[in-house]
Amino acid sequence: MRKIKAWLVTWEWIGDHAKRDEKFVAALDSRLSPDTVRGYVELLYLTQCSSLSDRIAYARSRKVVPFPAKFMDIKGVPWHVAIHCGDNPFLLARRVDDLIVNTDAEGKQRATWKERQINRYVSEGKNQTDAED
Repeated sequence: MRKIKAWLVTWEWIGDHAKRDEKFVAALDSRLSPDTVRGYVELLYLTQCSSLSDRIAYARSRKVVPFPAKFMDIKGVPWHVAIHCGDNPFLLARRVDDLIVNTDAEGKQRATWKERQINRYVSEGKNQTDAED
């Protein structure tokens, strides 16, 4: 497998009480527009964290989503390279480089990636996740 550029979607949290077992959520084509990725992130969060009635209401109108996905901002200016959705835990999508999955001898997979420089404000030092195959 070769290293790729991608939009990476991960669970992030503040405090162990909100920790998720699986950090990695999705990898999306790096050529997707930020608005398209924002829609995917919103739907991912909704399907994982909302009630059945909220999910059905979303089908009627996207305006009723409890936690809309938003571009992060720096000093009030939308920052189209990072998208968050939710409370705690929350989903974080951002473009990364060198995303690759390695499998060890026991079949355990680990995704690693390189955060882009601009993303250091969002998720510095968090650059790998483990997954059981």
